[in-house]
Amino acid sequence: MKLNQLKDMGAFVSNAPVLRTITWTRRGDDGEETQNRFDVHVRRHSFGTIERLLAADVDGNDRSRSAAYIAESILLGDEASEHMSYEDAYRLEPTLAAALLDAINIVNKGRASDPKA
Repeated sequence: MKLNQLKDMGAFVSNAPVLRTITWTRRGDDGEETQNRFDVHVRRHSFGTIERLLAADVDGNDRSRSAAYIAESILLGDEASEHMSYEDAYRLEPTLAAALLDAINIVNKGRASDPKA
């Protein structure tokens, strides 16, 4: 096996984000549910990035791994040029955070081309 053969086989993660449609149902203070659909761009992560994110609290900080994962993974805007800060990710409504994490996990488990995913 040669390095170029591995590259040709797709062994290295592309930098191109993947467009995903999010469906998020939000319950308002009045109990009414509102369904929202919108697009986000999801970064694919290499082994090294995932390892760094999973080890984030080894240094003794108490940062949320999930919020860090969302901030590192989600890009917004038509050109995928807007980054969500850790602080914004930390403050997300829980059901939206779960929908974003689902999209991140789908893209990073190699199922990004699955239209049902």
